[in-house]
Amino acid sequence: MPKRHFLVLSLILALCLLAGCERAPKEPFVGATSSGSLDKEEPGSNLMFTIEIEDEGDPVGIDFRGVLTAGSVKLQIVDAEDDIYKEWTFDELGTFSLNTTLYPPPGTYRYGMAWDGPVQLAQYGLAWKPHPIETPEISPLVLLPGIGMLLVALGFVIYVAVRKLGWRYLGLGALGWVITVALKFAWAIPFNSPVYEALKGSLPEAVANAVFYIYVGALTGVFEVGIVWLVLRYTKLGNVAWERAQAFGFGFGGIEAALLGLNALVGAATVLIAPAALPLGALEQVALANNPIYGLAPIWERFFTVLVHLFSNVLLFYGARKRESRWFWLAFAYKSGIDAIAAWGQLTGLDTLGALWAIELVVALWGVAGWLGVRAIRDRYPQSEANVDRTSDIGRRT
Repeated sequence: MPKRHFLVLSLILALCLLAGCERAPKEPFVGATSSGSLDKEEPGSNLMFTIEIEDEGDPVGIDFRGVLTAGSVKLQIVDAEDDIYKEWTFDELGTFSLNTTLYPPPGTYRYGMAWDGPVQLAQYGLAWKPHPIETPEISPLVLLPGIGMLLVALGFVIYVAVRKLGWRYLGLGALGWVITVALKFAWAIPFNSPVYEALKGSLPEAVANAVFYIYVGALTGVFEVGIVWLVLRYTKLGNVAWERAQAFGFGFGGIEAALLGLNALVGAATVLIAPAALPLGALEQVALANNPIYGLAPIWERFFTVLVHLFSNVLLFYGARKRESRWFWLAFAYKSGIDAIAAWGQLTGLDTLGALWAIELVVALWGVAGWLGVRAIRDRYPQSEANVDRTSDIGRRT
């Protein structure tokens, strides 16, 4: 895969992963936007937007940006008679951008892309608004979330190393996260939208939304908790000392923080180098991190989320050692609950700093509760034949 394609895809993944942490303030619906990729072999067009100009002098803000990897593409505005009012051609490979304001005569116009032959756009963003469109400036502060999340992951790895909790189970925890989250996404991608539409079609909106939030949270319980429980309960992997249980939990949460941080860092660096590679809406999303109060939110969230993962997983190890399923159900409820709240935040939108940090406060309380739960389980966890050194327990010297 060409390096440019890799950077674009990494950036898109970063934005998807961080969508729950950083939400742009909502604006009244004006104009329209579209983004995606384009790969065509034959000439064609997609004039996707209709613009109505009522009065002389009404402005139309235009923004078109993307990554051209083959051929050429045109941006067109045509009038009601299908005559071209304005046209721009982009034929240089790489990133491109156009931001301008037009003042068409009153009438109806269609606006979109056209191409005369084979064309490939790895990514494009197309927007119009009934006013000039401002392109946000991006500062190096957008690197803060990625760097911070990586440091969170590194800090917990160092803790595992210093406490000698066990590298093997740290790695198994990371592998467990990768497998269970991949399976969860394999389910969610084809089924979540139909489930949501079915709920909306059969229940009042408020009830449908509430049920959907619970459903999303339960998916985490089924995959991230249920699968791990089955493995620990019915194999010898769960019959380990306290240190190994902790190492597994740190690995489970730490790999998530590391991957989110790495993708955020690659994405932010790409934006600094080539901002035209992002659609306007995504660029505005990234620009939120120009404010360090926004940028600190993902770091804060990752720290406490690792504690959530830790508590959930040591509950499963404890239940496997005790052969009691009630600890699985406690982990299921605990972890499903926080993901249901996260789903609510993502779907309703975190419109202000206050709303964002209200959710982050809930995450912190969940994490603190998890840390206290870890301390409680530590004092009840069965001793292994290896005569576990409990001075390595989390919280022993706190």
